[in-house]
Amino acid sequence: MSDPTFFSEEWCQFALKAEQADSAKIMKALKNPKTFTHVLAFEVADRPGVQTHLKYDAGRATAWTALDLFDESEVWARFRANLEHYQEAASGKTPAANLVMSGKMRLVKGTMKDAVENAQSLTLLVRSWGTVPTDWGI
Repeated sequence: MSDPTFFSEEWCQFALKAEQADSAKIMKALKNPKTFTHVLAFEVADRPGVQTHLKYDAGRATAWTALDLFDESEVWARFRANLEHYQEAASGKTPAANLVMSGKMRLVKGTMKDAVENAQSLTLLVRSWGTVPTDWGI
């Protein structure tokens, strides 16, 4: 059996389990976990159309999809990066928050204030992707 392709529906299901395994650390890093009920969108800049949506309810990841995307009005923050930068963050080579601050992972929807306040949780979330078996050949 081959590894699921990055940001495929199958990959999202593995990634949701990986996030949930690290949930305690990720929640602890959120500014206000009890009120963190948002949808995060992630796009691969150099692969147009490749994206996922991750839904949080009260600081807990409850849904992750590449197919049944949430309405844009529900997206609280959207991150866009080239595939190589997602790989870099998932491997732990560079924290996702550092990639946001350097412009390699761009915040294209949402506020920088919210991104800064939740920077550590973003880093932990994307780092959890490194535990997911992944075919990066998209």
